[in-house]
Amino acid sequence: MFFKFKYPMIKQYILYTVLLFVGLNSFAQSKYPQDYFRSPLDIPLVLSGTFGELRGNHFHSGIDIKTQGVVGHKIYAVADGYVSRIKISPYGYGNAIYITHPKGYVSVYAHLQRYNDTIAGIMKWVQYQRKSFAIEYFPDKTSLKVKKGDIIGYTGNSGSSGGPHLHYEIRNASNSHPINPLLFGIKIADHQYPQISRLAIYSYINSYYQPKKEFKLKQTKKKAKLPTNDTILVNEQFFIGIQSIDQQDGAVNKNGLYKLEYFIDSNLFFTFKVDELSFSEKRYINSFIDYKSYKEQKIKYQRSLIQANNHLLNTSSDVNNGIVHLEDDRPHKIKIIASDFAGQNTVLEFYIRKNPKATKHKKVQGTFFECNHTNIYRANNKGLIFNIPKGALYDNIIFYVQEKENKYTNYSKLYKIYDEGVPLHKYCSISIKADSALTPSLQSKACILSLTKKGKFYYEGGSYKNGYLVGRTRSFGSYLIGVDTISPIIKNYNVYPNKNISKQRNIAFTVTDNLSGVKNYTATLDGKWILMEYDPKKRKMYYTIDNHFPSGNHQFKLIVKDSKGNKTIVKMNLIRN
Repeated sequence: MFFKFKYPMIKQYILYTVLLFVGLNSFAQSKYPQDYFRSPLDIPLVLSGTFGELRGNHFHSGIDIKTQGVVGHKIYAVADGYVSRIKISPYGYGNAIYITHPKGYVSVYAHLQRYNDTIAGIMKWVQYQRKSFAIEYFPDKTSLKVKKGDIIGYTGNSGSSGGPHLHYEIRNASNSHPINPLLFGIKIADHQYPQISRLAIYSYINSYYQPKKEFKLKQTKKKAKLPTNDTILVNEQFFIGIQSIDQQDGAVNKNGLYKLEYFIDSNLFFTFKVDELSFSEKRYINSFIDYKSYKEQKIKYQRSLIQANNHLLNTSSDVNNGIVHLEDDRPHKIKIIASDFAGQNTVLEFYIRKNPKATKHKKVQGTFFECNHTNIYRANNKGLIFNIPKGALYDNIIFYVQEKENKYTNYSKLYKIYDEGVPLHKYCSISIKADSALTPSLQSKACILSLTKKGKFYYEGGSYKNGYLVGRTRSFGSYLIGVDTISPIIKNYNVYPNKNISKQRNIAFTVTDNLSGVKNYTATLDGKWILMEYDPKKRKMYYTIDNHFPSGNHQFKLIVKDSKGNKTIVKMNLIRN
């Protein structure tokens, strides 16, 4: 046999032929009701994001529906049910509604501008009861019943949204798994074939993969082609990856694939497909893609490799976890099929052959860390302790740390911890020994900082304990101790002391912080709490004037604190006729 399979080749071929005959999409859709849910909007549905699309540290759990570049479109309940969860946050989904439906599904609507009047009134009451802008509320089954087609809110751009749109999900109520909404009969105009723009071939030697061969591709409507027709020489063991996107009609957004298949000589050896996702598996995206290429080149190669600690259910392989092992010197055909939900396939075909002069494994100095064990590194000078829990690594590694001169702060050494191009699945604990320059007066302000290759700092948190700054991180890279003694900056946006605000809809401030970030804030009027909303994207805090601001002269106060306890207070007298 010319390459090794876990199962006989003929079995693979017959299985694949049968599946093609049955029709994968038709089979999948038959599991889900096709007329139960209506559209959440009354405008043509154009997507800016697809289900399972590759995002930062996660797969996209719904579809993003474009709203013609504006906010304020009516959002409709897609079926009968009851509002089971409402969330307001300056981050993530922003303003979001969750509706539980009798047939075992939950629909989710995120990044809303506002809720309908009933829900808005309830949420404002809860905010004043809890004295917090960010809240999560779970009504009982009888409080907020809705009918199919009821208006529940209006589209917006709240939370971590990059522009006006509606993020829409359907979840399985029993396990909260998001399900591809297109499986329920939602119609999206799509005559665009997926695009395959790059190919990467990786050598796999002695359980480690080596630098890849990369090719930029050309594409016609249904086919992608290499710039050469030559047979590509590969190592005895190898795996592959492609950079690929999909688009739908009416939009230029670079969305994700529905299905990806890798074949060798007509035998399927790897599949990725997104009918359903699990939130507990979302971070496995960093093992599915070539994380190093993403960090360094912003290229997301979708690899056939299934690493030891990658348990993503959306990938499958019966061939050595996606690694092909050649046993002869003959040419073999590689075929890659990238598919969208509309059933449009783009194909890439090329030939490979085992290289008689195979790449040799480059030895790396360090300590062997096994991915299925806890691994602890302690520097000889006790300057660094790094604890990697079981399951944090996707594969075994040869671990190393480099101690470097710290040219940025006076409080510790600078430690380059392994390779930032290798992802971590879980948080690791990190302890950095503090130098004498970190005096007792600074210890409460001390923090762990990560340093990018461009010299930019990121706040990683941490606290002082027994001579060390102790914290946690989910990334390898360069770390050191810094301090944050600078308070947040509050600038008046549309108010000033003794201003008459009678003709204003709101009072607003611009709020920034130099390092650790805004942690909490409080606004009061004559000593009583008022609802100040926070939009981190615009760096604004604002209070919408309502009956909590009666006529007369009033003392307004805003207190903003960062994550290291530094605070800024703004006080002013304001007048309302």
